[in-house]
Amino acid sequence: MLYEEKDGSIEQTQDDDKKTNDYKDCKDCKDCICEMLLDILEKQEAYQKSKVNPCSLLNSDRLTLHATVPFILQTPYGHPFFTWGHVGTDDCFITTFFRVIKVDCDQNCAVLQLLRPNVSIVDPETNCVEADSLCDVDFVTLTKECVLVDLSCYTSIKCISPEFVMKD
Repeated sequence: MLYEEKDGSIEQTQDDDKKTNDYKDCKDCKDCICEMLLDILEKQEAYQKSKVNPCSLLNSDRLTLHATVPFILQTPYGHPFFTWGHVGTDDCFITTFFRVIKVDCDQNCAVLQLLRPNVSIVDPETNCVEADSLCDVDFVTLTKECVLVDLSCYTSIKCISPEFVMKD
């Protein structure tokens, strides 16, 4: 789908070169997630580099950089992607919160670090991850676990304030 401005309003138009309403063929959708993750990764890496340089304290860009920019990925159906951490232990948890570690836009995949929510996001009555339970999370903490994801499975990304990550 393309959007054009006509007579002061935005109208949806058909792009004959691309299939519409077919997520598998929506290359632009996949690329925007990958590009966003690359942008986040660059900002996180810039933070690490500026942290080492004592002169960077004078750099105003340093104030907008963060070591971790948390986010949530969503499927084409609006469901958050979730996975498990510490499987096989009493410390097992489920999360929808991630930090980008590595991005490969040629393969359209990324390595994501799991961020552990401070409360369970599983509804005890349904035993499922419920979107409403995400609102009960006050902060997340870094873990040492990662997951490889195929970015073609996701159509949106929701960035969350870096202050959402509890510092060690």
